[in-house]
Formats: sequence, structure tokens, C-alpha cells
Amino acid sequence: MRPLTISRKLAANRTEMRPMYKHILVPIDLSDIGAAEQSINVAKHIARRDGSRISVISIVPAWPPLELGKVPRDYQPDLDAYIDTIREGFDIKGEIKVGGSISGRIIEAIESSKVDLVVMASHDPRITDYLIGSNAAHVVLHAPCSVLVVR
Repeated sequence: MRPLTISRKLAANRTEMRPMYKHILVPIDLSDIGAAEQSINVAKHIARRDGSRISVISIVPAWPPLELGKVPRDYQPDLDAYIDTIREGFDIKGEIKVGGSISGRIIEAIESSKVDLVVMASHDPRITDYLIGSNAAHVVLHAPCSVLVVR
């Protein structure tokens, strides 16, 4: 009889058991905004529920630039314009990080910004992912917070 009483108490208090997130990080690839849509929508759903703020980060290589003639600092207006299209009343900040490994820069951003949750998109695995690992897999393994990978 005791287990039944405990399970009823747990069921009654299940909202207390749900984690609350204050700061959500969403890494995106500016060259493939379409892939970020689902992870942005998931982050906004959680932010609406918990009253969280959202940070969007995009990592661009130091060299060569993604588009000929564009230097890394020129990507901030592109990120700001994208954030304006998704803001919809949410507190969303965006930042460009330059150079380094993508997963390493995401981990740095998590640690420096006190992020509670990372919501990131994943792609269909390629053969190179099995050999060296994907960015999402590396973040999941090394992040000091929860990571939600959206496919």
C-alpha cells in the first residue's frame, strides 16, 4: 500500500519535479537557417513555459569566410536580422563567435553565459560523423548542462 501512496503524491506534485530553465542557448548555422527553425521553435516553447531568455549563437570560421568577400564581423547584421524575424516578444540575444571548433565554442558559450539548456539541431549522420563525431554529439558529451537535440 505504501508504493501506491507515494506514486499518488508524485503524480500530484509532478509539476514541481519538472526542471525550470532560465537561460536557453540555441546554436545555429547562418548558412543553413532552415535547419535551425525547429530548434528555435522548441526553445521558444520552453521559454514561454518557463519564462526563459534565449541566446542564439553562430560560429563562423576565421578563414576562409563562408562567402567570398565577407569577413566574420560582417555576419552580425545577418544574425540580428534573423533574430528580428523570430523574436515574437521573446527576450532573444544573438552573438557571433569566430574560429575554433564549433562544439568547443558552444561549450565555451555555455560556461561563460551560465546556460541551463542547449537546444540544437542535428542532421542525418554522414560517414565522417561516425569517424570524428558530430558537433551535437560532442556538445551532449561535454556540456555542463542539459542538451536537447532536435532532428
